[in-house]
Amino acid sequence: MAAIERYDVLCIGGGSGLTAAYYGQQDGKSVALVDDRPDQLGGTCVNRGCIPTKGLIQAAEVMQTIRHAADFGIHLDQSSVRVDFQAVLDTVRRRREDDAAAVRRWVESAFTPYYGRARFVGDKLIEMEDGRRLTGERIFIAAGARPAIPPIPGLAESGYLTNESVIFDLTEQPEHLIILGGGYIGCEFAHFFSALGTRVTVIDHSECLLAEDDDVRALFTQELAKRVELVLQAEARQALVRDGQCGLIVATDDGERTVLGDRLLLATGRRPNTDGLAPEKTGVELNDRGFVMVDDGLRTTHPDIYAYGDVIGQGMFKHTSSYEGELAYRNAHGASLAVDYTANPHAVFSNPQIGSVGLTERACRDQGLDYTVARKHYADFAKGKIIGSPPGFAKLLVEKGSDRILGFHMIGPQAADLLHEVVVAMNTPGAKAQRVRDSIHVHPTLAELVKQVFDATA
Repeated sequence: MAAIERYDVLCIGGGSGLTAAYYGQQDGKSVALVDDRPDQLGGTCVNRGCIPTKGLIQAAEVMQTIRHAADFGIHLDQSSVRVDFQAVLDTVRRRREDDAAAVRRWVESAFTPYYGRARFVGDKLIEMEDGRRLTGERIFIAAGARPAIPPIPGLAESGYLTNESVIFDLTEQPEHLIILGGGYIGCEFAHFFSALGTRVTVIDHSECLLAEDDDVRALFTQELAKRVELVLQAEARQALVRDGQCGLIVATDDGERTVLGDRLLLATGRRPNTDGLAPEKTGVELNDRGFVMVDDGLRTTHPDIYAYGDVIGQGMFKHTSSYEGELAYRNAHGASLAVDYTANPHAVFSNPQIGSVGLTERACRDQGLDYTVARKHYADFAKGKIIGSPPGFAKLLVEKGSDRILGFHMIGPQAADLLHEVVVAMNTPGAKAQRVRDSIHVHPTLAELVKQVFDATA
C-alpha cells in the first residue's frame, strides 16, 4: 500500500478550491490541490462559465448596438453585416485556453497538484485513481457542480448541448436552437444566439422566466419574447429526432405540441460533483440532492473538513464561492465567522441585463416586513433618455422606521455594474438607505437612476 502523503491544507477542486489553497500558500502552509481536469484548471468560471460565456455575450451586445444604430441617426447597410460564428467561438476558446494555461502554471508553482479522480477511503484519507494516498490537517471540498440532465425519454439520442458543449463542441451556428430551461443560463444563451441571428425557442415550466423579483421577471419575459419564441408553463415529456432535426414533445395547458430545431440546449440546473467522492467514508454528510451539508461557518459534519462553492448549493456564483472560500479558510484556522448572504448580489447578463441584491418584494411580504417600495424607470431621467429610454427600471425595498435597505433590483443597461453602490451600502452598519441618498452622483449618468429611486423612499 502506498505511503500517505501529508499536507497542512488539502483542497479538492481546481476551480473554487483555489481560494482556500491561495490563503494556505500565503500563510506558508504546505498545500495539495486535487483536480481531475488538469487541462481546465480554474474550474467552471474560467473554462465553461463566467469568462467564456460573457465573451459570447459581448459579441451579442455588439450586434444589438449595430441593429439599433438607426435610433441614433447612424445608418448602416444591415445586409452587409455578417456574423462569423466560428470566429466568435474561436476567440472565446483561445482566451479560455490562455486563461487555463496561466492558472495551471500558477498551480504548479504554488501548490502540489494531484491530477485525476479522487475518493475518500477513510477518515480524512483520500486515494487517487493511480493509488496515491494523501491527507490534510484541514480539508476543503470545493468540487463544484455540472449540468443536471433531466430523465427525459429519448434525450440521450438527441445529441443535446449543455453550456459546456456549446463552447467546446459546437461547430456551426444553428438555424433554430431549442433551449430547455428559463433560468439565467438559458436566458443568457437565448440572448447570445438570437442576437447573432439564430431562431431561438425557450421552453420552461414557469409562467415567467428567471427566479427574480416578480416585476423584474415580468418585464424580462415580455422583452425577451420580442426576440425569441417562448413556450411557458410547459413540461418536456419526450425528446425525439426526426428528419435530421431534434426536439421535444411538451405538454402545455393547450395540450401536447412538438418543437423541432437544429440543436437542443439543456439549461435545467446544476448538480454537485459529489458522486464518486465517497464523502461518507470520512463522516461528511450530504443532503437529499447530493450537496455537502455545512453549518453557518461552512464546516461539514467532520470537524476538520469544510466545504464551499457550488458543491454546497447556496449561491452558485463565482463571487459567492470566493467569499465563502476565504471565510471557510479563516474558520478552519481559528476564526469564528458566520456566512452572511444578506448582501450577496447576482446578475443575469442577458438583454435586458439584470442586477439584484437582497430580498424580493414577495420575500418581504412572506416575512411580514413593513416596507416601502419605489420604482424609477430609465425613461424618467436625463441619461436614460440620452441612451434611448430603454425598457427597464430600478426597484428599491426599504424597511419602514429603520430605513434599512431590504432589496434592490434593476433591469436595463449596465444593471450589473450599477448595483454595487447598493451592495456597499447594505454592508455598512444598519444598511441605511440614507447613505445612498446623501451621496452626490455625477450628472448625467445612469447612476442617477439609483439615487432617484432612493430619493423616492425618503
